[in-house]
Amino acid sequence: MQPRLGVTPGERRFPQVCTADITLWADLEAAASTDELTETSDYTRILARTLEIAHSREYNLLETLAYRIAKGILEGFPADRVNVKVRKHPALLMETVDHVEVEVEQP
Repeated sequence: MQPRLGVTPGERRFPQVCTADITLWADLEAAASTDELTETSDYTRILARTLEIAHSREYNLLETLAYRIAKGILEGFPADRVNVKVRKHPALLMETVDHVEVEVEQP
């Protein structure tokens, strides 16, 4: 995903390269016993929701983006808990670090 993300307007001028890991906790018994997509969260829809949130506005903080993704998933999918890690690969720091990362977990 490439949200407009950064503390300064210059950082937000261009989309930033970001990646995310999303972990859901849910009751998966029905899905496991029936092997039916309708009994679980459709990961394609979770990805689409994540991208929609990431591209819906500019963000100053990586923390805000991660939090909004977590809340958006909990509001739209049958999950008891979600963990979202978002990594930003800042071009200005590429010679020093590969990425910066924030992790948010919501019950």
